Amino acid sequence: MKKIKCLILIATVAALAGCSNQMSEKTEELGANGETTVKETTVDIIQQKDINETPIVDDEAVYSYDDPSSIICFYVTVRKGATGTDTDHSFSEVNSVSKFVDNEHAYNEVKAEALVQVGDESGPLEQMLGYGLSNTNATIEIRGNSTSTAVQKSYTLKLFDHAGLWRSQRKIALVKSVADSTRMRNKLYFDLLREVPDLPSLRTQFVRLFVKDETSGAKAFEDYGLFTQVETPNKKYLKNHGLDSSGYLYKARSFNFELNDKIKNFDDPDFDLEKFETVFTCNGKEDNTRLIEMIQAVDDTTKDIDTVIDTYFDRDNYLTWLAYNILMGNVDTTMQNFYLYSPLNGNKWYFIPWDGDGSLMNYEYELKDIHYAADWEKGMSTYWSVILHKRFLSIQNNRDQLTEKIELLKNQYLTREKVTSLVDTYNNAINQYVTSMPDILYLSITPQQRADIVNKLYDNIETNYKSYYDTLEGLMPFFLGTPVINDNNVQFSWDESYDMQGELVDYTFFLSSTPDFNNIIYTEDNIRSFSAVVSGLKAGKYYWKVIASTEDGRNTCAFDKTIIDGNYYDGVGSLVVE
Repeated sequence: MKKIKCLILIATVAALAGCSNQMSEKTEELGANGETTVKETTVDIIQQKDINETPIVDDEAVYSYDDPSSIICFYVTVRKGATGTDTDHSFSEVNSVSKFVDNEHAYNEVKAEALVQVGDESGPLEQMLGYGLSNTNATIEIRGNSTSTAVQKSYTLKLFDHAGLWRSQRKIALVKSVADSTRMRNKLYFDLLREVPDLPSLRTQFVRLFVKDETSGAKAFEDYGLFTQVETPNKKYLKNHGLDSSGYLYKARSFNFELNDKIKNFDDPDFDLEKFETVFTCNGKEDNTRLIEMIQAVDDTTKDIDTVIDTYFDRDNYLTWLAYNILMGNVDTTMQNFYLYSPLNGNKWYFIPWDGDGSLMNYEYELKDIHYAADWEKGMSTYWSVILHKRFLSIQNNRDQLTEKIELLKNQYLTREKVTSLVDTYNNAINQYVTSMPDILYLSITPQQRADIVNKLYDNIETNYKSYYDTLEGLMPFFLGTPVINDNNVQFSWDESYDMQGELVDYTFFLSSTPDFNNIIYTEDNIRSFSAVVSGLKAGKYYWKVIASTEDGRNTCAFDKTIIDGNYYDGVGSLVVE
């Protein structure tokens, strides 16, 4: 037999779950006796969803290089750029930059040129980046905000256009994670995330960095210790992960989903890039129209929040982002350490995580006796200060959906077995480097204490899991207002504290001459309103706080913090009377 003709007819039918079409194919065949017979077969064709109903899917193939036990070596030779250029700086000048001034992000960018080569402990290797080169192929600058003030720096290497790519990346972030004594939390955070649906991850790689600073006359490479290379979300990231590289991508630097005068469109006459970049870094399409529209919808409290979520966000992506960070205890994700991505021809925004080295820190902070987080910085309370999260989580059905995600992630993707297996693999590879020079000099704990922290990393997930359920029954923190001085009176005000159980909330007001409240000069309790008035205050500086409480003994303080000489005073505001 031989085929003479193939006629394809497509019939749209209601297929299984409405997610496929059937294609009918009729084929005429000529038999040995000259008779023609017609055979008809059908095949299932997947029905494409609307772009705004399509979940975000990470391309697993991008992780083909990943080996959790591997360490590669970067050899970086630092040189000054041409005189008068933006790279005409010494390595000392690069390292002296601070990107965090007066507790705020600062736009300081000082860089030098560098020859970047990749290899192993024996040196650069053939067929790897930079092998055999003598001229510079990149720039180097420090990275991070508050961590830029640390002794041990993190670095960003940007390869020149002609230099090619390293693992399909031009921008290479080498993160020191100085607060993380395990030096593995960033990799653990993103490696565990790789299996989680609806939330893209980032590629990571343990790196030993060797630097030859020719700007100071060095002739040999100096060992800078262990780093974690973390993939930077940008247009190349989108392309490498099977996402839309023509789309919108913003890194949140200090963004609370509220519109302000720093967020304007690029073509607005009043647009100020330096001001804008204190809120966002734009790594995608330079058009803020869609971003501003989303923020306005979130801020409009007359709009139903569920409608806003389903119009502008992917619900599963959003819930997974919340649930994952809650379980991992990654509390510094309210206004920074995340990206917002939207494909060019879609309308929805998707969260992409960033910076996981602050996760699973509960026990380490306890061991170091560090007061990093307020009592309310756990579970849902962490996100209550942001209008998007507050509006969304105020609805019981949304809290129920978040709880379902919490249970799914904990029982399927963040199990003790998975976490412990990765932790053991990492530690076998990196322990010898973390506990030797130069890193041990700045470790701030003993190797024995570090081993204890490593062994208890999973236990932090159990702690965060319990804390989440505690906040389901708890009082939410609130903001203090700005005191108003009127003649001899000072009016203090605050926002309402939301109780998940719907109980009546009382407020107790305290005024003190010291931030630790060892010298309280006025107090008022059983307040059912949201203000208190104090008369006759003499000139001087005062501190005040408000505690919300219910009859069954639950209480909380305000979001506000006062920082004095590096000491944090939770829930405390200040006032100067002249």
